[in-house]
Amino acid sequence: MVAFMKRIVFFTVAMILCLGCAQSVQTIKSDPARLQYVEGTVQNISANEVTLLLRLPEVKQTADTPAGLISQQIIQKGLFIEGLHVTVNGNSGELLKVIGNSVTILLNKSHAFSADQNVKLEIPKKRIAIVDFTVIRGGIKEAGSILMEQLSTSLIESRHYIIVERSKLNTIMDEFRLIQSGLTEEIPKQLRPKLMFADLILTGTLAEIGDKYEINLRLLNVRSGHAIAAINVSSPLFKPVETRDAGEWNEDFETIMTDGSWNIGARWTKTAFVTSDHTTGAEGSKSSLKVDFDFKGMRKLDCAYFKNSKKRDLSLFSGIEFYMKGTKPMTGFLDIDISDRDDPNKRDRWHARFEIEPEWRVVRMPFNQLAVLPSKYILGEGYKPGKQIFDLRQVEALLIGTCNTIISKDTRGTLWIDKIRFYK
Repeated sequence: MVAFMKRIVFFTVAMILCLGCAQSVQTIKSDPARLQYVEGTVQNISANEVTLLLRLPEVKQTADTPAGLISQQIIQKGLFIEGLHVTVNGNSGELLKVIGNSVTILLNKSHAFSADQNVKLEIPKKRIAIVDFTVIRGGIKEAGSILMEQLSTSLIESRHYIIVERSKLNTIMDEFRLIQSGLTEEIPKQLRPKLMFADLILTGTLAEIGDKYEINLRLLNVRSGHAIAAINVSSPLFKPVETRDAGEWNEDFETIMTDGSWNIGARWTKTAFVTSDHTTGAEGSKSSLKVDFDFKGMRKLDCAYFKNSKKRDLSLFSGIEFYMKGTKPMTGFLDIDISDRDDPNKRDRWHARFEIEPEWRVVRMPFNQLAVLPSKYILGEGYKPGKQIFDLRQVEALLIGTCNTIISKDTRGTLWIDKIRFYK
């Protein structure tokens, strides 16, 4: 029994590695949803070989995105591949040669075609596997996976291809390893080998150059092993509003250069000045960020704060933690600006307060404790009010500081901040 199981698993692995060594014509004919039709004219006849000049179908214009542009090229360049089983007016055969929109077909049986005859070519929708997009240069290591997912969606929506999910094979093989272990008595019917093979493989590389990605792909014919088309697209892969830092943040200000996303220097009201301080830091370190402020004479609301303007996706985190101290006890605030996903000019400001002491202390603020502020705070900075949806995927800025309305009568002071991190 165990030997029988091993033979089945070996046969399954061999089929996976083959990736299309065989194809059932009967399966294609029994499923009209997997067929495409192209009209053409007979150009030449030699024994059982027929050469057709085809009238190629118009390719639907797709979105002007890298995935859309690439899928258009795949549809145009991969419509006909050598070795594909086809039928001409019901006569089955195999594609021998493809040159542009001219194809030569070897028919299985004798035929009665004549020169200049109009015919209908029936071809199966090809199965394509999108694999191994390698980012050879660029800061976003997931760019290859993102493009693969976008391409899969674009090709499915085009209705010209059947997508073979190679990324799911590990799950399938885990099931067969379980069977091989002898822990199951028999192979369930739904797990018997019925894998779909690929006719084409799309693979290639991505390289980030400036604000664009150079995308170089190859479309491979599985039957012949030949590259039938090269595809090159140079384009921004992400819209600016979509490029967000979703990673962890461990800011200790120990480096000489301060991250450019911090607003360093004097604010426009000239009541506060933000700078690096290399004389003091939390937990015995000697570096931090400080803001000196003087609210004297300010009748309206004014604030002194540290502002970080990096666009972030904080949806994987539960809160923010940082060390802070001041020249005296005072009330501090944490604000998070969140934009509307459909309109970055619409924002809401979410707010929470905490206490600041003259000695370094940890402030640990869960994001779910923030409440939305009145829209006047956003309107004053030139933005439109948002939908008041706390979408941590759309963080535009973090502000940490104090205001003249929440401190004592002594209007001058300094705040220090250090060791900022997000926690899950």
